Formats: sequence, C-alpha cells, structure tokens
Amino acid sequence: MTRYTSQIPGKQNKATKEQLALYSQIDLSEALKVNAINSQTISLREKLANVIPSTTYLTHGIHNFYPAKFIPQVPRYVIEKYRLRKKIILDPFAGSGTTALESMITGNSNISSDINPMTPFLIDVKMLKLDTSKEMEYFKAISHHADIIFNNDKEFEPRWSNVDYWYRSDILHRIKQMWAYIHSIDENVEPEIKTIIKAAGLYISRKYSFGDDETPKLTQSRFKKARMEKLVDSLNNHGRSVLIKELKSRSFEYLKSCLELNNRHKLNFSNISRLNNVSQPFLYVTNKSIDLLPITIQPDTIDCIVTSPPYLYAQEYFRSTKIDLYWLDLLSDLQVKNLTKNEIGQKKTMFSENDGRIINIRSYESALERIIDLSVNFKTQDNIQRFVSYFTDMQFFIRFAEEVLKTDGILSIFIGEPKVFGHPISVKDIIIEIMIDCGFKIEETLFDLIKNRNLSKNRLNENPEGIAGEWLIVGRKP
Repeated sequence: MTRYTSQIPGKQNKATKEQLALYSQIDLSEALKVNAINSQTISLREKLANVIPSTTYLTHGIHNFYPAKFIPQVPRYVIEKYRLRKKIILDPFAGSGTTALESMITGNSNISSDINPMTPFLIDVKMLKLDTSKEMEYFKAISHHADIIFNNDKEFEPRWSNVDYWYRSDILHRIKQMWAYIHSIDENVEPEIKTIIKAAGLYISRKYSFGDDETPKLTQSRFKKARMEKLVDSLNNHGRSVLIKELKSRSFEYLKSCLELNNRHKLNFSNISRLNNVSQPFLYVTNKSIDLLPITIQPDTIDCIVTSPPYLYAQEYFRSTKIDLYWLDLLSDLQVKNLTKNEIGQKKTMFSENDGRIINIRSYESALERIIDLSVNFKTQDNIQRFVSYFTDMQFFIRFAEEVLKTDGILSIFIGEPKVFGHPISVKDIIIEIMIDCGFKIEETLFDLIKNRNLSKNRLNENPEGIAGEWLIVGRKP
C-alpha cells in the first residue's frame, strides 16, 4: 500500500499494521460493516437533559443566528464520557464558541480557533466575567445607554458597499445612529457593558433588515418584506422608543444569561494571548485557519479535540455572518470576499501540497467516482474540485490532530452527511477511514438524531428536509 509523508513536518502516519491489513485484505464495505456494529443511534439532547436542559442554556443562546451551531451536548458528552478534568481541549473550527464554554465550566482549559472574526467576539460575550454583586449597576448602566442612544445625529458607516440594499432608508439612519453610539462607549471604562450592548445591537440590526429571519444566511424573502411593513408601522406609530425598548430587552436578556453563568460556575481561568508556559486554567482564542495552527500549537500538548468542521458543500459562513461583521466593524467588503474563498466546504484550493487526491482512502475514491458520474448534473465542474479539496483538507486536519494530541488523546468529530444532488455521500465512512489511516483507534460512532429543526421555507435544493442527524466519531491516539 502506498504511503506518503504527513503534511505535519517530521511525522509519518501511524496506522498500525493490523489496521492497514484490515483495509487491504477485505472490501471496504465489510470493514465499515464491522464499524457499524459499534455504532448506535442516540439523542444527545435527551441523554443529557438533566444537565443541559436546552441547546441555548446559560449563554449559548446569545446571538443565536450563527449558522450550523454546534450543540453543547456534544462537547459535554465527550467531556463526561472520557473524564476530562483539568485538561486542554482544542476546537479548531470553533464557530460560535460552544466547546469553549463547555470546556471552561467543566474545569478544563480551552484553545479555540476559527477563520471567522465573529468567533472571538462571540466567545468574549459568552464567557463574560461579571461581578455578581454589581448586578443592579449593570442593569442601570445598560438602561442609561439605551435611553440616550439616539440623542445625536452621528452615524456609523460600515465598510459595506451595498448596505442600502438590506435596509429601508429611514430605518438605516436609526441603525447607523445606534452603532455610532455603541462604538463610542469607552471600552476602558465599561468593557462588559459595551460587549453586551454590541450583541444586542446585532439582534436589532438583523431584525430590521430585509434579511430573512428564518435562516442565518443573509438573503431576502417576500416573507420578511411583508413583516417589515408591520415593523415600520410600529416605528411610525411609536417612534424610536420601539428600538430603545427592544435594545434594552435584548441587552437585559443577555446580561441575565451572563449573570447566571457567573452565579452557577466559578470562571477560574485566565484569558491568554500566547501558549507558552501556561500553568493555570486558560482560554486562548485565535483567528487562524487550520493550516496555520501547526505553527501555533506544539506537538503532543493537547488532551482532546472536540469539533464540528464545516460540512461538505456547507453554506457560506461569511455570507451568513457578514451583516454582523460589518456592524461590528471587523471586516470590509474586500476582506469578506477574500476570506470566503478560504472557507472549507466551499473553497477549491487545498492546504496539502500533494497531487490533489487522498491516497489510501478507498471510501473516498469510491465516492469521488460517484461524484464524477453525477457531474453532468452539476452547474459547474467546480463542484468536483470542491469535493476533492474538502476531503484533502479533512485529511490535513486529522493528521494535524494526530500530531498535537498527547498519547491516549481523544479526537471527536461531529459531522453531517448532506446529499449531493439527491445522492448520499458517506462522509462518516471517509472520516473514519482517514482517522484509522492516521493511526487512531475508533472508540465509538454515534448517530445523533435531529428532532427539531428550523429550515427556511421552500428550500430549492435536492435535500429540502435537511439531514436526519449527525455523526459523532470518537477516536483515540494510541
């Protein structure tokens, strides 16, 4: 069987002779049948209902617009099952910060990274340390800022060329006023208050845009346009007091969540900006793509990786979050465009410098042949390249995981299996085979059923009902 060097410098893949023999001597379908025996269907939401009452408990519900959010039951299940305490947990596709929060409240340290600049902001607000004895002071401060937020005509201009397309002109003026004031709050004096009001401002900015409320993706719909008429009528009848009331209400809701977190859990950790010589519980958040993490994280230093990578042909995360990025003044049009080209699941270039094909992964080769057969139905041939790029990047990530995990370290991947033009692609089987090829022992595979979903109406694709559930694949580094 042909082997080739890992993209992580100085390492070879560590698949055992027995594991490689399994895949070379029997049909792949038979190998995966063996794995299926160890799989089970489960509802993690139900299994952990006593400790996690909902996917939005504590501060997980803050800014619930982030696309394809990682449910907190997944990292908590892994943390409890594998008895992780005072360990270092990494999430290299950190998204809205679910793993970070679950890591810290269970007494672990966390490293979170994501290419999206929204991630550091969301983790900042969700992990906000508050002095619970100053509860009334926090509420009074928020109320004060909300009451005077429209007292001047200053406007904030986002670096967004077509902002006018997404708002009525009369409403846009108010939104710009709101953000001019929010950005003017002194961060050195009231950092916590400013962070909470920013998060509430994002809610207002979305609600009063033409963006569809039913989906995180920024897209217009006739349903939202109709709803906007009602919102405008309310504004015309009651004036800016409507926005003030909503900003207060949302800010108070987020503040209560943060206070509950601080009351229930002693957040005994330090926010650090570098990983060298850290001895106490810590939270390290960085804004890096997965290909840059080998430079940041040393080999054999991580106890567990819990993550949910973008799915194959995933929706564009920057398209979904750019409205927030613009109002937070985190990115410009050009920066959004450039970062979108580097989204895993959408991009056509690979991190790995090989021939563009995954070697030894037979389930991938079989799936690729099927995709090529189906390519006559693709709008462009780019979809083939995106398919190749996606799994090559997944192989790069799993090799990176093998490099940075300690001996006996845990790799947990939560992934869905979208259909491609009505045909299923067994992403789970490909990921499992890559993990085995990289030396991991598969501990368990769980199929987590999705019972409640919030899909937009009239989905015009080959999988209008979405996916039935997601796979949790857990491997151990020998």
